[in-house]
Amino acid sequence: MTPRVVLAGAAGYGRLYLREIAALEAEGLVRLTGVCEVNPLDGEARRLVGDRPVDADLAELMRDADIGIVSTPMHTHVPLARQVLASGAHLVLEKPPTPTLADWQDLVDRSEGRLVQVGFQSLGSPAVHRLAGLMRSGALGEIRGIGVRGTWSRDDTYYTRAPWAGRRALDGVPVVDGALTNPFAHGVATALALDGSTGVDDVHDIELELLRARDIEADDTSCLRLRTRNGTVVVVAVTLCAEVVREPVLVVHGSRKRAELHYTEHRLVIDGIEERHRHYSPLRNLLDHLADPAVPLHAPLVRTGAFMRVLEAVRTAPDPMPIDPAWLRRNGKRVDVDGVDHVVAKAAEHLRTFAELEVPWSPLGGVARYGWDGARLPLVVPRPALHPVRTLGGVVVTGEHPDDHPWHRGIGLALPDVNGVNLWGGRNYVRGQGYVPGELGRVEETGPGELAWCDSAGAVLLRERRRVVAGGWELEWTSVLTAADHVVLHSPGSKGREGAGYGGWFWRLPALDPRSVRVRTPDGEGEAEVNGRPAPWLAVVVGDPERNPGERAWTAVVSGPTDPWFVRVGQYQGIGSALAWDEPVVLEPGQEREITVRVAFYDGVRPP
Repeated sequence: MTPRVVLAGAAGYGRLYLREIAALEAEGLVRLTGVCEVNPLDGEARRLVGDRPVDADLAELMRDADIGIVSTPMHTHVPLARQVLASGAHLVLEKPPTPTLADWQDLVDRSEGRLVQVGFQSLGSPAVHRLAGLMRSGALGEIRGIGVRGTWSRDDTYYTRAPWAGRRALDGVPVVDGALTNPFAHGVATALALDGSTGVDDVHDIELELLRARDIEADDTSCLRLRTRNGTVVVVAVTLCAEVVREPVLVVHGSRKRAELHYTEHRLVIDGIEERHRHYSPLRNLLDHLADPAVPLHAPLVRTGAFMRVLEAVRTAPDPMPIDPAWLRRNGKRVDVDGVDHVVAKAAEHLRTFAELEVPWSPLGGVARYGWDGARLPLVVPRPALHPVRTLGGVVVTGEHPDDHPWHRGIGLALPDVNGVNLWGGRNYVRGQGYVPGELGRVEETGPGELAWCDSAGAVLLRERRRVVAGGWELEWTSVLTAADHVVLHSPGSKGREGAGYGGWFWRLPALDPRSVRVRTPDGEGEAEVNGRPAPWLAVVVGDPERNPGERAWTAVVSGPTDPWFVRVGQYQGIGSALAWDEPVVLEPGQEREITVRVAFYDGVRPP
């Protein structure tokens, strides 16, 4: 029997489905039995629908249908998809499938016994399957990473076409209509599919830089970096404010060959040799599968879990940061970001985030600089850190190479004793002897977001996966340390120096008058009351309007660590989390230790 199809949504992208149904109907492959639409049909839609019923009640239309297609705004997907599944029909659900990960899981649970195909058009191209095969076979060599670059432009009408356009939520319902999750969702999903990492638990270490050039809620210029279960680094750098509009490109960086997938054009280029492929739509692929179950579905709902994990990270991230208007150009109905095309291409090519490329309009590029230190000083262990860091008002809140401790620098990670090797800088603390000369180790970058902490000969002691995310202005630093062998982490405190259990995440403040620096936790105030004690948060308030009326005051609230706080105000100003306050930490080979710290920065003095 010819499958009976009902379409929900005949305008917008749904119009393409309506045209495809008409073509498939002419081939005798489907029969349109109704259209669910809340608005009057225009001339073309009315002609294509003919005398078939048009109703706002999808459940009623689905009574005698075999397939339901939902191509409506994303925040309406879930209730309509539930109605299709409740009728016992198969479902074609336009991307992104749902606005939350919980909704996605609910649909997966409800779909047992029925097919659900997600409208990721790019996955219907044989070019994708050929490239995936080349990656698995080793023909490209070792896969160093996957980069996606996208430079599109959307004019004013794009954001005024519907109430949900450019929104993160509408009337309390998540929408997540940002560049990463809607226009360039295919780029994210295709990169994950190529790596074979499509499960909901197949992505880790998601880093986001969400920006907006326009006065909207969602992101329009963004960078995503993640690591898959296979260890593959994926970077997606995109903008809807491009200077020159180009079709997106997915680049697979292999040690032997480089492949470019132009996924909207179904075109594959391997070391400069081009292949062109056909494309099979999600609906046609579903029909082929129903006719012959040996034909696999291109995008079954259960295999979009990794994409949904990314969408959930975007949904729950801090609001996108506005790009400084100095970097924007109005071009008719368009808004362009100066230099964005070059930056997007560079991020995808080098698997770097905007911040690592020191882009002046990125969240970290504008208010903080992340990178290696160019100075070579005695007793300093060079390592990447954040410096300078500024409040949104421009006040610098980090110090670098101060005279009292030249090895201190900005915000970062430092370890005073790893199997006796000093990876903090300065001298080594020895019980009964104090600080004496000792072995200084070194830190090496082994890949995007990856570091190796080594002894002086280069033997790896610890490996680190690092993620630095900003927005709002709030900074989140996450380091996951993995022991390469049996490792013991010490501090001067664990070796007997009272009150000096430093080592781990550390923030060196700039040179300040200690009388104008106040520190407090929920349990106490002042260095003596907070040093060496755990607390859910620690506040730093700098500035005394009464004593120094012209001083620019600022406040920071630090949270996240479960370890005791290391605090210095009098001798110098520094804040840290103490991994081994008074006892060593022992890690067996492969064992991990995670450190996550969040800092919210505010201009002015904030009350408790």
